[in-house]
Amino acid sequence: MLRLAAGVEQGSSHQLARTVVDAARAAALDIPDPRWAREDPGRGVSGEVEGHLVTVGTRSFALEQMRNPESALSRGAAHGAALRAFVTIDGTMAGVIEFADQTRAELGRSIAQLARLGVGRILIVSGDHVENVRAVGDIAGIADVFGDLLPEEKVAIVRELVASGETVMMVGDGTNDAPALSTAHVGVALAAHGGGIAAESAGVVLLADDLSRVADAVRIGRRTYRIARECILVGLGLSAAGMVVAAAGALPPVAGAIAQEAIDLAVILNALRASR
Repeated sequence: MLRLAAGVEQGSSHQLARTVVDAARAAALDIPDPRWAREDPGRGVSGEVEGHLVTVGTRSFALEQMRNPESALSRGAAHGAALRAFVTIDGTMAGVIEFADQTRAELGRSIAQLARLGVGRILIVSGDHVENVRAVGDIAGIADVFGDLLPEEKVAIVRELVASGETVMMVGDGTNDAPALSTAHVGVALAAHGGGIAAESAGVVLLADDLSRVADAVRIGRRTYRIARECILVGLGLSAAGMVVAAAGALPPVAGAIAQEAIDLAVILNALRASR
């Protein structure tokens, strides 16, 4: 079951999919390549592996693929651990993969850095079960937590924040986050494992799977904006002063042209500071 599940999951960038693949590799299993695979955002992945139709995802997603959704195994699978992936093979419930959730080591440090940068409100919007999300929120000190969300529900929360006048930055790492990433003022994709459509939807792509880099991105963005504004104001100001002097007849055309080139060069050199 784990071998076939990993086969259909290996094309997904979702954290749980990567965990399944890692578990199969840790068990020294030969993971087969799928003939085809399709991801249903917020629900699961299905595909053909070694001639078998395999699905991995939520319970409702698995039940849709089953020939006998009222079987004892499918009913029993409704209970137990909160974070689970249900696996069907050729229309039969093959088993359940249980996940032990944990917070990122850098989570507390990252939140503290964002707070120092003036980020006034932090929310967790997740497709995971709300109990798990609340537990993470308690550990991180985040009061605003939303769980059991589909991709469109994440978008609705972002739109509500934008409509209320907030400037919203959304951080995500999976296909389910892509619509919300493109809806926020700034989308930040954690794309250490490729990112896929999430990276395509985001305005900022971080190639390190490290939340502390989000604060780095904020600092870089603010510094770049400050330098750009500085260059615009200084460049236009000096050019306007030069035109006033030229209009008064104190600056001949050749000297004016040279002065303008010098102003442009100075502004360009100053702008290069943003690349540091």
